Amino acid sequence: MPQIIIATKHQKGHLIAPLLAPLGYEVDETDAFDTDSLGTFSGEIARTCTPEQAAYIKAKQACQNSDAEFGLGSEGSFTSGPYFGLITHNTEILCLYQRSTNTAIYAQASGAFAPHGLTIDEHTTSETVAQTCSQFKNQHWILSLPNALEKGLNLTQLQARLNHHKPLTGQITPDLRAMYSPQRQAMIVNATKDLIRRLNAKCPECGTANFVIKKALPGLLCAQCTLPTKQIKTYISHCEHCQFSLSEPSKHTEGDPTYCQLCNP
Repeated sequence: MPQIIIATKHQKGHLIAPLLAPLGYEVDETDAFDTDSLGTFSGEIARTCTPEQAAYIKAKQACQNSDAEFGLGSEGSFTSGPYFGLITHNTEILCLYQRSTNTAIYAQASGAFAPHGLTIDEHTTSETVAQTCSQFKNQHWILSLPNALEKGLNLTQLQARLNHHKPLTGQITPDLRAMYSPQRQAMIVNATKDLIRRLNAKCPECGTANFVIKKALPGLLCAQCTLPTKQIKTYISHCEHCQFSLSEPSKHTEGDPTYCQLCNP
């Protein structure tokens, strides 16, 4: 059974291993590489890499710190996303690196991330903290005070620390490390499912994995005026090993006039 080593300090292996086992892979963790050296969510160490770069470094380090053929890196990021700042957007990247070929497959999943914290002031009570934090089952928290920073707190621990410190100012924010964030865990599972899809997608010419759609070309003809629209006309799957490409038409035969620059300028 091929072994995949995942570089992590945050207990991601048990999320990924059961999904990859049916494909014949054994997933084990290594903490030999300090993944926090690439940056922390709480800001003590700045993030200077893109999520893709960080995932690649972790995957390659996983191989270098073991004798495994495959290394896996995982990197999460949080942005305002497509929700105009109203809801945080979480993207999870997985990078599967193969030592012998020096190649990598990237998978990802993204979506809304609901957990949010609150600002502490003189009116903050245990009840107001519970009202906010209890909405997010099993989410852990970071307590940031002028003279203290405490991570990985469940709601009971958080309330106890607040009663101890009795702060008049500070912040309570979600702990975004994977072992403390159930919603992040679910997104890592979704990214693993995307990785499985890519591993199962074999090139018809050479059999290499990750033969998936790499490009989408617009130009579907408008149903009303027949001019090209911005809607996708052709999907192109491409093999990065042998360079074979396959074009497939969209399942739609006509474009929606809503996306036509002439009919709906």
